[in-house]
Amino acid sequence: MRTRFSLMLLCSSLVPLAAQGAQAIEDVPQICATCHGMNGVPKESNIPNLWGQSEAYLSEQLRAFRSGKRVSDFMNPIIYQLSDEQIARAASHFASQAAAKEVSLHWSGDKWPGDMETGERLALAGKPERNLPACVACHGPSGVGVMPLFPRLAGQDPAYLKRQLIYWKADKRPLGAMGSMPAIAKSLSEAEMDAVANYFAAQGVAK
Repeated sequence: MRTRFSLMLLCSSLVPLAAQGAQAIEDVPQICATCHGMNGVPKESNIPNLWGQSEAYLSEQLRAFRSGKRVSDFMNPIIYQLSDEQIARAASHFASQAAAKEVSLHWSGDKWPGDMETGERLALAGKPERNLPACVACHGPSGVGVMPLFPRLAGQDPAYLKRQLIYWKADKRPLGAMGSMPAIAKSLSEAEMDAVANYFAAQGVAK
C-alpha cells in the first residue's frame, strides 16, 4: 500500500504538465524518467522496466494510452496530448538504453510466490491439452520477444507481469500483437500467473 501511495504522488505530479498541452513538455524522455528512470529501470514496484523493449512496441503502447485503448489512471492524463513526434522521441530513447546489468525485482517478502518449475514448463512448453501455447513461441526462449511488437518479459517486475495477465483476463487491455493474450490469460489460474511471472522476471536477474 505504501508503494502504491508513493507511486500515486510521484506520477500525479506530472498530470499538470499534460494539462498545459503537449508543447509544454520539452523533454518527453525526462518526464517519463520521473517514474520509469532515465535508463528505463524504475525504482518503484508496479512500474514496468522500459529498457530492452523495442521502439515499435513502446510506440504502439504509447499510442494506445493516448487513444484510450489502453487504460491507466497514471498514463492516460500524461500521454493523451503528446504528438506523434514526442511519442517517437520517447520510444527511441528508451529502446536505445543498454540492458541493465542487474534488475531489482520489487515484490514484498523474500520470495515471489510463483513456482519456478511450473513457470518454466508453461513458458517453454505451454499446455497443449488446454490449447495453451508456450510463451516462448512469441516472447522467445530468453524472454526478449521474437518480433518487434512482442514485448520483452525477461527481468520485468513479476507483480507487473501478473497484473497485465489479470487485465487481459478481464478484457481490460488491448488484444496484443497476435490477438491471443486475452484467451491465454483466461486459461491461466492465479497460481499459474504467479509461476510464469516468476519465471520470466528471473530471466533478467544477474546471477
